[in-house]
Amino acid sequence: MPKFRQTAEILKLMSKKENIRNIGIIAHIDHGKTTMTDSLLAEAGLLSPRIAGEARALDYLEEEQKRGITIKTANISLLHEMEGTPYVINLIDTPGHVDFTGKVTRALRAIDGAVVVVDAVEEVMVQTETVTRQALEERVQPVLFINKVDRLIKELKLNPDEIQKKLIRIIRDFNNLIDIYGEPEFKDRWRVDPAKETVAFGSALHKWGFTLNIAQQKGIKFKDIVEAYKKEEYQALPQLLPLHTAILDMVVKNKNMPNPIEAQKYRLPKIWKGDINSEIGQAMLNCEDNGPTVMCITLAQMDPQAGLVATGRLFSGSVKSGDQVYLVGAKKGRIEYNRFPCIWEPSAKLSTR
Repeated sequence: MPKFRQTAEILKLMSKKENIRNIGIIAHIDHGKTTMTDSLLAEAGLLSPRIAGEARALDYLEEEQKRGITIKTANISLLHEMEGTPYVINLIDTPGHVDFTGKVTRALRAIDGAVVVVDAVEEVMVQTETVTRQALEERVQPVLFINKVDRLIKELKLNPDEIQKKLIRIIRDFNNLIDIYGEPEFKDRWRVDPAKETVAFGSALHKWGFTLNIAQQKGIKFKDIVEAYKKEEYQALPQLLPLHTAILDMVVKNKNMPNPIEAQKYRLPKIWKGDINSEIGQAMLNCEDNGPTVMCITLAQMDPQAGLVATGRLFSGSVKSGDQVYLVGAKKGRIEYNRFPCIWEPSAKLSTR
């Protein structure tokens, strides 16, 4: 990742929309979403590597830490550098428990791609199907991370051939979900394939992961990882195959995840029920900096110092410090963005996206 990690640098890069990826982490409960996110935060310099995988840093509520589950969505912006180009990754960690499915739907309105995390032992579960269906209904493009591969070695004692057969079955079952719930226009392109680097494998707890391309570059085979665990030398895997590289490289590759300019053209007609030919509709469709300001709020919370803080996705226009903004229908005009509130104040100028 880039060495510059300050907010000002992220804001500067946000003007380059081609280098932005708005993504979410979705999964069945306890399949490792938040543990995986810890590793991404550690590489960004936002969390100590020593506690990554155990801190559950984006579980910011006391109840979440106590129960060990994600209840509310949490978001953060990360920097990732690939082949000399810096990218901004706007990341949302979502709940996995079925009781919080509504919060997942709200988060999906703000993202264009999703990393679907699947436990290698439990495989595709009911909530995996639910969140994947939700993502496809919102035209959110998925990639797959098969987590907890270490359990196949340490607990199930599988040999390399048995591990590969199990992983192939998970990929097949996941692609079946895309075939069932994906729209005809997208499902063929969005089927995941290790050869296309839309599938990653690893262990979020032990902080290692790889795509086939990374494994080939490093000269690593599954049998080498099995041997590392048998010899209790797996502690070296995070240095050899860092998890953040596998996940974020998979995310920023142009054909894997769209940038906002690409995504809003095909997502907006699906998720916004207003007039697409109106000034506002065209501004959002084209991701216009100087258009009317439209923002979908995904989370509102009270901060002891800052007061009410609202977080969301800016679809057109801008917001900056000192602007007055209004909930839909609260002052003038009305933007219907499905069931979720947006903010609209046409006079605002660009500062962030």
